[in-house]
Amino acid sequence: MHRQPSGSHPIRHATLGLACCALTIALVGCATQPAPASSGPSKASTPASSKAGTPVEPKTATKASTTKKSAKSDSRAKPAEPQPTAVSKADRTFLRPAGGAVIARFDGRGNKGVDFAGSKGDPVRAARDGKVVYSAVGPRGYGQLVMIKHDSAYVTAYAHNSQLLVKEGQSVKRGQVIARMGDTEASRVKLHFELRKNGNAVDPALYLESADASASRERDQRDEQ
Repeated sequence: MHRQPSGSHPIRHATLGLACCALTIALVGCATQPAPASSGPSKASTPASSKAGTPVEPKTATKASTTKKSAKSDSRAKPAEPQPTAVSKADRTFLRPAGGAVIARFDGRGNKGVDFAGSKGDPVRAARDGKVVYSAVGPRGYGQLVMIKHDSAYVTAYAHNSQLLVKEGQSVKRGQVIARMGDTEASRVKLHFELRKNGNAVDPALYLESADASASRERDQRDEQ
């Protein structure tokens, strides 16, 4: 067998070394290259709720919260306005103080009495027996005013008069003329009539004697005379 000279070994080793270096460089280059981009669309994997930015569940919770607020609002509804207190027949003994038509009724806020129309100089009559406790220009908005105390509970007031015919401390009878109708501190001629019960304004219309009762009372008084 023919044997190669011993001097050929270095060349073979050099060739093998160069091949190993080339292979190493190729492997390192592959390792450092970025991964290829995904061929599928990236949006496909994103949930629908994250796209909208507002998850479905919070919307449902908002509706529930609104329902709770509505329920609370309903529970805090304003109470109904109080109904007028029934007045006994024994308390419905006040005479109508003027003969004109009613032009403004009691509401407990803007008007704490009843307004009667009339002409200047028409008679204003005491609604019941009592004692005059005030007869002069009244507080602002009342004009010339007469006030009569009837008992421990009731006081009546007669405002906007043109002339006062009674004095403070004077006793008066039911139906007695105590003033003349006018328009002092008022936009027109009228009588503003108030009724106070234990210091509180009440609707005078509920305490006025009916026309039939007044007629019957007048007949009885004439018969006694």
